[in-house]
Amino acid sequence: MKRIAACLLSLLALAANAADLQLLTDNHPPLHFQQGDQLVGYGVDVVRALAEQAGDRISLQQVPLLRALRTASETPNTGVFTVLRTDERDERYQWVGPLIEVETALYGHAYNQPPVRSLQEADQAGRISVPRKWLIYSYLQQQNLKNLDGVETPEQMMRLFSLGRTDFVVSDTLSTAALARTQGMEPQRLQYQIPLTHQDTYIAFSLQTDPQQVARWQKALETLRADGRLEQIRKRWLMNSLPR
Repeated sequence: MKRIAACLLSLLALAANAADLQLLTDNHPPLHFQQGDQLVGYGVDVVRALAEQAGDRISLQQVPLLRALRTASETPNTGVFTVLRTDERDERYQWVGPLIEVETALYGHAYNQPPVRSLQEADQAGRISVPRKWLIYSYLQQQNLKNLDGVETPEQMMRLFSLGRTDFVVSDTLSTAALARTQGMEPQRLQYQIPLTHQDTYIAFSLQTDPQQVARWQKALETLRADGRLEQIRKRWLMNSLPR
């Protein structure tokens, strides 16, 4: 395992040498995901536009988020997108953003009416499934829920929901529809219940990255927001997310 990790870091370093910056991301449609042999999505288009505006060459690679964050904490000229900025992460990276606000919400079965009005009510009504690796899982653990079900992946969470083996799932409102479709499920089967959190997403650059370069990216983001390009990218990718 250590040898594999060392090889991965070497490959990342080689890729970074051919570009000014190495940008890492995970699979999270419609923000960033693989389509054929291309990495696409809202975040991908934003990063490409920022690189062009800042005059930097970039190399993109998809890896699991926790691995990407670990690599960015150790490797110069490396960034991760799109990342929630937390107190624990704040001093470990340099930040560019915000890119977009993400609402995380509780969803139930569409045939269950009316929606629940609180987490405690949902906890009494049935099982709440959520991936353990997500930040929202830690938040829910602090709510002393009796029926919180930690699962391995978002795909497993949605599969349980599609089979009727869990009563509620948790997802950000941008990606809920895409997650449902990965299990062959119509997004309309999910009914919005209550909001849980609202958080901004960012690009997290390593502390070893030139701060002036990071500042150029922040300035580039402000330019994209001011001239309307950021809004155009949002409309291109996020207009079809599941309505509330």
